[in-house]
Amino acid sequence: MLDHHIQKNIVYQLAFADSMKFSELKPLDIESKLFTYHLKKVIVAGLVIKNDDGTYRLSSQGRRVGKGALLKDSRMINRAYSIIIMAVRRKSDGAWLLARRTTQPLINLSGFMQTQPLPDTDSLQLASSSLKQKTGLVGDFEYISNGFFTIFKDEELESYIHFTLLLCENAVGELSQNDPLGEYYFENSPDFTSPAMLPTASALAELLGSRLSFTERTFSL
Repeated sequence: MLDHHIQKNIVYQLAFADSMKFSELKPLDIESKLFTYHLKKVIVAGLVIKNDDGTYRLSSQGRRVGKGALLKDSRMINRAYSIIIMAVRRKSDGAWLLARRTTQPLINLSGFMQTQPLPDTDSLQLASSSLKQKTGLVGDFEYISNGFFTIFKDEELESYIHFTLLLCENAVGELSQNDPLGEYYFENSPDFTSPAMLPTASALAELLGSRLSFTERTFSL
């Protein structure tokens, strides 16, 4: 899908923005003609769109590749992407820990923090270590639910995940920002139905209350 490191870098950079100018995308050490050639390649591949104002943005397909562009030569973007969703509450006052996304897809929306499962690590232990590494907080997790979430934006597939939902209600420590893919903050009574939240946030909040073991939901933006 992405045949050259320049193409991979274009998609990767656009994963961190709504749109970018040509001058912002092009590295200083690459000739304009060469860069334009590879930019056209990712446009033809359907990963990047040129806006009417001359800027560039990721397509729906490109957003699903997003920050993973540098990690693999190809990616099966229509296969469910496995993640661990970590619902965290502060022990002292019950405030929720939220993460504002700084990459595509669904950039700038907030929700519970996430991490990727590892084949050689227990999910509960992984969540605890990820919480400490990314935020400086310490806490214990319990298993709540799992399932599939599918999100469509303008009738195009935006996100398709298989999730495991974990809950921590005793987080302690001083919050720090150690994750380039998210900005963390506490909120006492978040409105999980707000347009500023991820479309899955309210469904996850319901699962935390119901303890339903499995769910499968589709959302449209």
